[in-house]
Amino acid sequence: MEPSAVAPQAHRKGLFAGMKLKKKKKGEKGLTIANKDALGDHDESTNLHHDALGRQEEGEEDLMNSDALSNVFGSLSPKRKRAKLVTRIHEEEVKSQNYQIAITIIEARQLVGENIDPVVVIEIGDEKKQTTVKEGTNAPFYNEYFVFDFVGPQVFLFDKIINISVMHNKLIGSVLIGSFKVDLGTVYSQPGHQFCDKWALLTDPADIRTGAKGYLKCDISVTGKGDAIQATQKTADAEEQIEKNLLIPKGFPSERPWARFYVRIYKAEGLPKMNSSIMANVTKAFIGDSKDLVDPYVVVMFAGQMGRTTVQKNCADPVWHEQIIFKEMFPPLCRRVKIQVWDEGSVNDVALATHFIDLKKISNEQDGDKGFLPTFGPAWINLYGSPRNHSLIGDYQELNEGFGEGVSFRGRLFIEIAVEILSGGARESKFSSIIKDIKLPSKDFKAPKGKDKTEKAGEDRKSASPSDKMNSTEVEVEPFDVPLEIYEEKFEEFLLFGTFFEATMIDRKVGDKPITFEVSVGNFGNITDGVSAGPGGKKKTRDGEAEENLLHEGEDEIFHDLGVPLISTTPPEKPLITGGNRNYQYLPYDERKPCVCVKSYWGDQTFRLYSSNTLEKMADHLEESLEQVKDLIKVSEVASEEKMRTTLNDFINQSRAFITAAEKKPKGLNYTALDKKRLMLFKQELEAMSSDAKGIVHQHKKKMPLDEMMRETQSFIDKIRFLIDEPQNTVPDVFIWMLSSNKRVAYARVPAKNILYSPVKEQRGKDCGKIKTHFLKLPGKRPLGWTVQAKVDIYLWLGPASYAHSIMENLPVGYETELPSDTNSGQSVAPSPACLLYKTPHLFQLRAHMYQARGLIAADNTGLSDPFAKVTFTSHCQTTKIISQTLSPTWNQMLLFNSIVLHGDREEIAQFPPEIVIELYDDDAVGKAEYIGSTVAAPVVRLADENYEPPKLSYHPVHCGSLSGGDLLATFELLEIPQSDPDRLPPLDPPEAGQIYPVPANIRPVLSKYRVEVLFWGVRELKKVQLLSVDRPQVLIECAGKGVKSSVIQSYKKNPNFSGLADWFEVELPENELLHPPLSICVVDWRAFGRSTLVGTHTINCLKQFLCKTQLGPQATPNRLDIIEIEIASPESSQPAELSQEEPFLADHVYAEVEQGKCTVVEPDPCLTIPPASEPEHSASEPGKDRKQKDMKKSIRRSTKRRKRTLADESAENVIDWWSKYYASVLKMQKAKGIFPSEGKPEDNKQASDHIALIIEEESDKKKKDKMLKRKQKETPNLATLQIYEGDLESEFNNFEDWVKTFQLLRGKSNDEVHADSEDRIIGKFKGSFCIYPSPEDGSLLDGGQPRILQGIPPNNSVKVLIRVYIVAAFNLSPADPDGKSDPYIVLRLGNTEIKDRENYIPKQLNPVFGRSFEIQATFPKDSLLRVLIYDHDFVGTDDLIGETKIDLENRFYSRHRATCGLQSQYEIEGYNAWRDATKPSEILTKLCKDYRISGPFMRPGEIQVGTKVFKGQTVFTEDENEEPVESYEHLSLKVLRAWEEIPGAGYKLVPEHIETRPLYHKDKPGMEQGRVQMWVDMFPKDMPLPGPPVDISPRKPKGYELRVIIWNTEDVILEDENIFTGQKSSDIYVKGWIKGLEEDKQETDVHYNSLTGEGNFNWRFVFPFHYLPAEKQMVVSKRENIFSLEKTERKVPAELVLQVWDFERLSSDDFLGTLELNLNGFPRAAKTAKSCDLGMVVAASEENKISIFQQKRVRGWWPFIKAGELTGKVEAEFHLVTAEEAEKNPVGKARKEPEPLEKPNRPDTSFSWFVNPFKCLYHLIWRNYKKYIIIGIILLVLVVFLVLFIYTLPGAISHKIVVG
Repeated sequence: MEPSAVAPQAHRKGLFAGMKLKKKKKGEKGLTIANKDALGDHDESTNLHHDALGRQEEGEEDLMNSDALSNVFGSLSPKRKRAKLVTRIHEEEVKSQNYQIAITIIEARQLVGENIDPVVVIEIGDEKKQTTVKEGTNAPFYNEYFVFDFVGPQVFLFDKIINISVMHNKLIGSVLIGSFKVDLGTVYSQPGHQFCDKWALLTDPADIRTGAKGYLKCDISVTGKGDAIQATQKTADAEEQIEKNLLIPKGFPSERPWARFYVRIYKAEGLPKMNSSIMANVTKAFIGDSKDLVDPYVVVMFAGQMGRTTVQKNCADPVWHEQIIFKEMFPPLCRRVKIQVWDEGSVNDVALATHFIDLKKISNEQDGDKGFLPTFGPAWINLYGSPRNHSLIGDYQELNEGFGEGVSFRGRLFIEIAVEILSGGARESKFSSIIKDIKLPSKDFKAPKGKDKTEKAGEDRKSASPSDKMNSTEVEVEPFDVPLEIYEEKFEEFLLFGTFFEATMIDRKVGDKPITFEVSVGNFGNITDGVSAGPGGKKKTRDGEAEENLLHEGEDEIFHDLGVPLISTTPPEKPLITGGNRNYQYLPYDERKPCVCVKSYWGDQTFRLYSSNTLEKMADHLEESLEQVKDLIKVSEVASEEKMRTTLNDFINQSRAFITAAEKKPKGLNYTALDKKRLMLFKQELEAMSSDAKGIVHQHKKKMPLDEMMRETQSFIDKIRFLIDEPQNTVPDVFIWMLSSNKRVAYARVPAKNILYSPVKEQRGKDCGKIKTHFLKLPGKRPLGWTVQAKVDIYLWLGPASYAHSIMENLPVGYETELPSDTNSGQSVAPSPACLLYKTPHLFQLRAHMYQARGLIAADNTGLSDPFAKVTFTSHCQTTKIISQTLSPTWNQMLLFNSIVLHGDREEIAQFPPEIVIELYDDDAVGKAEYIGSTVAAPVVRLADENYEPPKLSYHPVHCGSLSGGDLLATFELLEIPQSDPDRLPPLDPPEAGQIYPVPANIRPVLSKYRVEVLFWGVRELKKVQLLSVDRPQVLIECAGKGVKSSVIQSYKKNPNFSGLADWFEVELPENELLHPPLSICVVDWRAFGRSTLVGTHTINCLKQFLCKTQLGPQATPNRLDIIEIEIASPESSQPAELSQEEPFLADHVYAEVEQGKCTVVEPDPCLTIPPASEPEHSASEPGKDRKQKDMKKSIRRSTKRRKRTLADESAENVIDWWSKYYASVLKMQKAKGIFPSEGKPEDNKQASDHIALIIEEESDKKKKDKMLKRKQKETPNLATLQIYEGDLESEFNNFEDWVKTFQLLRGKSNDEVHADSEDRIIGKFKGSFCIYPSPEDGSLLDGGQPRILQGIPPNNSVKVLIRVYIVAAFNLSPADPDGKSDPYIVLRLGNTEIKDRENYIPKQLNPVFGRSFEIQATFPKDSLLRVLIYDHDFVGTDDLIGETKIDLENRFYSRHRATCGLQSQYEIEGYNAWRDATKPSEILTKLCKDYRISGPFMRPGEIQVGTKVFKGQTVFTEDENEEPVESYEHLSLKVLRAWEEIPGAGYKLVPEHIETRPLYHKDKPGMEQGRVQMWVDMFPKDMPLPGPPVDISPRKPKGYELRVIIWNTEDVILEDENIFTGQKSSDIYVKGWIKGLEEDKQETDVHYNSLTGEGNFNWRFVFPFHYLPAEKQMVVSKRENIFSLEKTERKVPAELVLQVWDFERLSSDDFLGTLELNLNGFPRAAKTAKSCDLGMVVAASEENKISIFQQKRVRGWWPFIKAGELTGKVEAEFHLVTAEEAEKNPVGKARKEPEPLEKPNRPDTSFSWFVNPFKCLYHLIWRNYKKYIIIGIILLVLVVFLVLFIYTLPGAISHKIVVG
């Protein structure tokens, strides 16, 4: 820190100070730097010497600003001497949890590369899994599912990174195509904790310039215990828009640029000097403690990469000046930067401390100028970890690695983070070149010693050339030069003052050695390795280093001259034993309260904490008000709304005030970029929220419901809480340590901002200058059930020394300061005292009224506890009596604490009394009592001169560690004992036996008589107790000391229902509903010799749900009774019985008649009289009726047939079956969810519920429909659909608890996290219900002696039932085999019946389609629990359970929702949607009306009337023109049933035909889904007519098809080979083809040699047989996965044909020229000619221009070949699709063979292989091209020969001539 430069901190014109990195327009690449500070903002430079003003004036200025503020915030900071009461003793602990990460890799598209064999590799941490390899495709389809299990704390889970990479598989080593990273935290914060069907963008980490390497479609979900997985139906949509569906969180831009993340490490200070390795201790022993034995280096981890700085030897205050550069796409999908300081040891390196920075906290994702890139600092971050005095590697090492809360300060680190967007790829941007220039001087930057630790991956640093390094995502570490301004940090002196008011509840284990308390901030005040005087605690000089410590001149002298005992510890005192509890000790701080004072030096950035504090107060205010509103709701609606309004108005004013204050802030001299941005962010967020709040307050037009307002307010609170957290630390947290004989025992950690002083009230910390109770805790991992180590009441004040005069302002009055005797005369303003003396004692009596508790934790094996409470107040403790075996004890006991002495001013004691700690224990006969929770309460104080008013009982929440442990109903009063007349206290009730005082009558709640009616139905699923099975159970119900017993079940195995259905008892309950005691249900088992054993218990803590309203009004009852009478009196009532022998179809008419007759008696309403026309019809003779019925049956049958036929024509050859209905339903569901755009179809009936008539009209126009179908429109046939529920049926219909509730009986301990909510505790279930109402005066039962609870309850004798279970499919099953697959099969268990479907297992499948139905005969109630188990079939060893689901059939059977057999959407007699119930809709309707006593149904032509509602619709159906019309009320009855919930007096939605999706669970992984199963259950009572045959849902067999492809010609194929002689280009073309998934059936044409123009002629036929499911548009492939597979695996893949064009090479491998992939379901139309064939055909083909081979059957034309996005050729092909049967009839030959041979192609003569015909080759290659040269050559040759011969023979000839003459 050079003393020369004086520029204040905010004017570090560092590279990052005020730098705004904006992306420029696409045109210019590179980066623009707008250095705002340098350009404008002159006002700041005028502020440069602002600090000359000194702190005082600035303070005054602040105060002036703050007048306005204080008025607004008045309510926020009431004058208090004590901090707000906190009922929890311990905060949440970090606990390990189970998580399951499920990843489905669906497919990839647009992969870069030619003819690649892609495989996907998934890595999470050290685990690695991979998919199968797909051959030769750039768009592989996988659909493979992987599960990873993870155990650990959430914090750690979220930093784990999922790395998914796509590799090109080769024999030796694979090549990376592209990869993708996301951290689990990002996935978990998504809605539903998952990304579903999203495309991940693949990039190459080694080269970031190249952009996307392809896209991978996947699902990723992270689920913890109890997280519900939202099942989403997949969309099988070929034309997906990848760009719109990228795997990124909502709100991220789809184009994410690359960015550089700079983390600059400047320096650290105050690191622990002691090295923790063993060697170092030895060294220390020899050398002595002269040197800093620590060799620190910093490791930064981000997005799965790691960079580290160099090591600074022997240095506790190291300076690095190095920056670590990460490259990642922005915004990144990894959120946290992890910064660790390590100490290099000779043996192993040890982590010193860890700090996380969340990028969300240091950036803002909003668009426009509001958002900002991640920026941080340069600022300090404080490091915390294990206590500094441990010598060897202690138990606390994990605290330094980021597990758990740090218990001590371990130094701080000065860092900076910035992000630079690389707009033009990773070209050297100006920014980095500036850095390069700066870097030049320090060329000698060496890698760390010996092993090159910077690169953990071991890449050789030397080899990578700088440009490679620039473009890869490899981490770079380099030194940088620091501008001088950055070091000019202005230190400010801070004072920390504390006074201990009470130290009690000190654990006995600490012993009787003297105890001291130490208060420290940073290293200041830490006595084990405290700090030498001066800022930063640095030594004055450093050997060999020029850097001087910046001690302000004269600082030392001041320090010595201050006559102030700056002591950070209290004087040691011996603890005394607490009265009434030997386990606790206390220190007698009676009138003398010891003080501590610590002086420290920190940079002055308190403004950060000030704004945090203001925001926090706003959030707290909102939260408190919200709590009050919740309480008010119970009292009155109006008051609560009013309160809500005022709260929001306050919030609006506070926001306004905060914003104005923020704007007035003097332009800070030490604002970092992030500070400015955060201020802006506060402004924006508050403005946005307050405008929302205004909207809520001033809504006159539409009324917003209160709960909506509360939800909004809660969202405001969450937003503010997010803003409060200040990432740039300033003053470190304060630690309070308890030391016993200089050993650290227990601690409390207080955030500095909570106790920070500011002259402006609302900026002050919430506990500043207040007495706060701290419960000290053990460091590190705490054992289970650990209790309090000590309770300390301490007054803390932290603030700049300039405000020292206000240190004592808020202390309780009445003290004198007592200085230690040896002080010099101090000249300071406010000398810090050593002790406060409170001279005046006051006597009090405490009365603890312990009434009762509820919902306690079970600490015994029986599942109950024997609770008692210990109440501790100051140094006194008392215990209540023990109440055995209950979780809801009523002690009704008052504990008296006499003569309690409190010091101080009595008025203040009255306002701010000390707090009371109540601990609950479970008494054990052997050993010591077990702790089961605690709470803290404040007493109500009454002084001697005030009038006495009895206090009110209230609930105090109890917590045990992080478990919730119930509530305690109690109140506490502290009464002053008058000096004059000590006995003049409010009277007490006389004590009971054993001197136990009851709670006085005026405090106990006012009771009145209630009657509790109990319905005993039965007990279920009882497990063994004490190794014996339960046989004779009985239920005991108990509430407030009264109770009732059920009858004893004689044999649980034969009939687990109770014989006596109902009983009741009277009990006195408080009139105030909130104070109602719990009701407990106990089940006991009677064993031999009259012994009984407790089986299990259930406690109902809130009785509100069972409170019944008083008797029905008088006007309603007689009416009902009347109807009953009429029913009895009605002469026709005997008819239904006789009718049952007649033809069942007849019944609906007669029933209608009966009901009509009856109804006309009851309500002589003119509109109800029967139209005369229908009378004679009814009275017609029987035979006529019969005939008519038969006709009607026939005709209906015919009508459905007709409809079916037209439908069948419509969907070509797809036969309509149950699966058609299933797929139509899936489609409908997706439409409803908005996955697909709706095609204007009528919505689900649910939405249009009010317009029933309207729906029916729509449905009834069947004739119109027929006509529509006949016009062959291209729309899906209007199939009947069923409802697909995404969860189980129970969750849709409120668990079917409309008639009886199911209570889980618990047993066993629940006092540790493991067992608290585990399945093992559930020992069985009790089915029953309660009804609580004020006792009637005359004590009579209602309703003529029948308990009210029995109304509508079915008789509980046993019933025989036929059960049909349909299992459609399962998906996302957990893999059970090592290869990541399973072989699932179904097992059903019901009572003693087990159905094992082992032979029908489905090999190697995690998404099996079972399509199985099972029939079981059962008897309720004995067999009422159906268990559906999915097992994994193994050839060797036992089969493993994958998961199971349990269904309570009995609840469904008796439910008023009628869950026996779902109602179909349309009524049909046969076909795919035949009516499956045993009773017809009209019969069901009639029965329901009878059960609910609703008049009706009255059936009249065209309408049905039920009660007062009339439903209209078609009831007469005509078939052909010549037939007479037929009447049927079934269709309309069905409509009525489907709208049953709207009928007054009925009000239950009837279960529609459905498929439920039930999660599967495994007991070893409680709460974690192991997959889901789609199924439904139908139940038919045996006493009714039996239903028809079960629905056939067996899976569709795939149809056999044969695709015949004729390759006629190719054109314009690129020419690869060059002729050696002539340089002419040619290609030896051939075409390869296969269907994806059936690669082993690859076919090739012959070779067209030497094509010179790219034309090839083939006339070659490929024949591809395959299996296909038309409904799913999927092809089914079964093949063995590898040589060792025993069975074939079935996969469903899209049908895609691949055609490739290759260049044949004789000696080397063939060259790939281009590929064409056609999805047979939708591929681009062919071009008519080769000329018109281009790339655009394939790339930009729209949906309309696509054809499906399954519809067209035959296609011929030209298609383009593509390679790397370029057109590389065209092929003329013909496709012909035939079914397997047709193929057998008319077979064709492959290639050009018989039958139907193709003629040989007419190839040019040049096409042949030179290898085979060398002469032909010479002719074509040489003669053809060089013909004229050759001819000329020959002529020349002849001439030359001629000449030569001529010349040769000339002399001879001449001589001959001469000689011969």
